[in-house]
Amino acid sequence: MPAHSDSFDYVIIGAGSAGCVLANRLTEDPAVTVCLLEAGPSERSLFISMPAALTFPIESDIYNWKFESEPEPALHGRTIGQARGRCLGGSSSINGMVYVRGNPRDYDQWASLGVEGWSFQDCLPYFIKMESFEGGRDPLRGGTGPLSVTRSAARHPFYDAFLQAGEQFGLRNAGDYNSGDQEGVHVTQATIRDGVRCSTALAYLRPAMKRPNLTVRTGCLVEKIAFSGTRAEGVAYRRAGRAETARAGREVILSAGTIGSPHILMLSGVGEAAHLKDHGIPLVADLPGVGRNLQDHVVASLRFRSNGADAINRKLAGLGRVRLGLEWLLFKKGLGATSFFEVGAFFDGGSGTDYFNLQHEFLPFLADFQSGKVALGDGFQYFLSQMRPHSRGSIRLKSANPAAKPALSFNYFDDRRDMVEMIDGVRKTLEIASQSAWGKYCTGQLDDVRRTSTDAEIEAFIRNVANTEHHPVGTCRMGVDGDAVTDAAGRVHGLDGLRVVDGSILPKIPSANVNAPIIMAAEKIAGVIARRK
Repeated sequence: MPAHSDSFDYVIIGAGSAGCVLANRLTEDPAVTVCLLEAGPSERSLFISMPAALTFPIESDIYNWKFESEPEPALHGRTIGQARGRCLGGSSSINGMVYVRGNPRDYDQWASLGVEGWSFQDCLPYFIKMESFEGGRDPLRGGTGPLSVTRSAARHPFYDAFLQAGEQFGLRNAGDYNSGDQEGVHVTQATIRDGVRCSTALAYLRPAMKRPNLTVRTGCLVEKIAFSGTRAEGVAYRRAGRAETARAGREVILSAGTIGSPHILMLSGVGEAAHLKDHGIPLVADLPGVGRNLQDHVVASLRFRSNGADAINRKLAGLGRVRLGLEWLLFKKGLGATSFFEVGAFFDGGSGTDYFNLQHEFLPFLADFQSGKVALGDGFQYFLSQMRPHSRGSIRLKSANPAAKPALSFNYFDDRRDMVEMIDGVRKTLEIASQSAWGKYCTGQLDDVRRTSTDAEIEAFIRNVANTEHHPVGTCRMGVDGDAVTDAAGRVHGLDGLRVVDGSILPKIPSANVNAPIIMAAEKIAGVIARRK
């Protein structure tokens, strides 16, 4: 079948957390035409809209790319599943909706890599611009942005026990951790609007789709970026079995995510020359950093039994689940309007730095969110994550076939410092969970690790249970050195008309759930593009 071709000013690959922002902001100028290409379908599903149903899109073959890592050497050769959104809104349509900006020092440190203009003070105006915080506008928070940010209700007794136990251990209550000191326990903030998940599809894309200068196409598998010499001129993709091309008069903007963007660059001839040659791909630009610098937050779950009092899981089974669904469908309220991650903490453990390096997320029941075979039980879970890993992984090609998934190697704990920090974090978590606030609820541990365990025993536990927080970044990082792929405005080094805007350009992972930083980065670069028109 012959290829179909049409032309736009900008062609954006990927309607995810960043792509939806760009589509909205660029089409604010009615003289600009934009085509947004997405491999997956619409995000309009009850399982995406209902916050409490977050396990369904995560385990869906329709809405999730379901990437798998190569066997991880430090985790007994286990492969680690990596959930990435495959629908309008991308990962913001399937994530846990926890909203965290990160620590100001995270951004200030990027300058050491030659990334100018990304200090926290440079980024703050875009955090303010993007959000509509239920607490209202103040010098540090936005009140009228597209993205709704709400405080979690945190009304269950287990949430109170979590906060009290942290304070008994010695942590402060951080209050609004997105405007003050992030360290301490807190009630989480979430991207939820009136009881509905507020993805970037809802916040940014749906309003923009009313504009005649935006074309949105779903079901488009991008095969490669088309070049004339070193200039990106368009995107070749396949839709419903038909080969099509969208031409870009000004720029191709790659927003396919930390895994998808380096994959598409390599398929297009941009990457390490020897690696592309191995797969028979003609070289356009030798950029060895494409696919390198992969970072992710590693997580270990610590599980505790409860005596059944106030067991929230019992409200999520049988008739309770029906009641939950009806209450949400009719009123957008109740347990259906929460992701259950309603409290958390940031604290320090073994880092030797002057600010925290560990995070707690928390569930007031037992559930396996990694495999998706969710068996609920009486109890509660602390999820311990390391915020600034030293280990680095990579994305590599397995095949030149665009439909073949790439090889992911996270190399968790490749740097010994990461294990040292997690061991300290496990010790502190067990100490926190032993505080008197838990006395009337906790009846013991489910995991074979104790406060009296040796470092070697804790390390063995971590290697058995460690998994991903689904926060990959860094594989097309900004910078000026030989491993950098993009400059401070997301432009690909050595090429014209090609920009990357998504989590892959972040040079170092923030001390945060990464969705908010990615949306901020898209807002910031959208402003750069608009000023350059």
